[in-house]
Amino acid sequence: MTTSDFKVQSSTLDVQRSPSCNVRRSPLSDLVPLHDGRPGLRGGLHVEVHAPPAAEMEDQNSKIKHLPVLDFVASDGTLDRCDEIIVVSGWRLEHYRRNPVFQNAHQYGDIIFTLGKALLTEVREVAGRPALFQRIEFAVEANPMARIAYGLYQGKFLNAVSVGFIPLRWEEGEAAAAGRADAFRRRYLEQELLEVSAVGIPANPEALQLGLKAGAVQKNDLRELAELLGRPGTHAGASHLAALTPLARALRDVLMRA
Repeated sequence: MTTSDFKVQSSTLDVQRSPSCNVRRSPLSDLVPLHDGRPGLRGGLHVEVHAPPAAEMEDQNSKIKHLPVLDFVASDGTLDRCDEIIVVSGWRLEHYRRNPVFQNAHQYGDIIFTLGKALLTEVREVAGRPALFQRIEFAVEANPMARIAYGLYQGKFLNAVSVGFIPLRWEEGEAAAAGRADAFRRRYLEQELLEVSAVGIPANPEALQLGLKAGAVQKNDLRELAELLGRPGTHAGASHLAALTPLARALRDVLMRA
């Protein structure tokens, strides 16, 4: 296995294409511009989502008492990027902590995409293993999309986040054809976290319908968000419109069935 360092400048970023699982190539081939303009990678992580411990929520002196908060634990560093994994202890968190927003689908530039903020972001031991731990407060008072996201995560209808990061050191794995269960294509040894995002409030009528039927999502929130998305001139920019159109269509379909 070979170990590499990241030394590319932002000016080299001119491609955005999905990685091919059948071609061995540098992660530098898959760079995309992150929200601050720097080149990096994005990938999904499975998370265990649960409410903070009852003792903390019930403590009269607790800062999170009565807040809409959930704990996200990513102890498995497997990315949804063709057998790539992240060494959890390699996370560098300083940059993200300066502006620890929790967005929807890596969309920035409009308040509607901000679902909340991370009150805590750290690497900690969970069940004897290092884990990327976050405590997210959802902006349920300000944003109907945040209320929907909170309900879907709380009800276990969403169980993943997407991270945007800059790879600093990595190693190439042995050929997956070896058939070993622990085979990997690439392992990131050190990486700087820049973004954490919900994996898209589902632009999928069936997923939203299940959440509504289970009581995880309220019809009034779906209606309020649909009305907000439908207001002319509310969300400027073609990229915003492209991101919101599938969600608006899904909301309309669900409300017609409800």
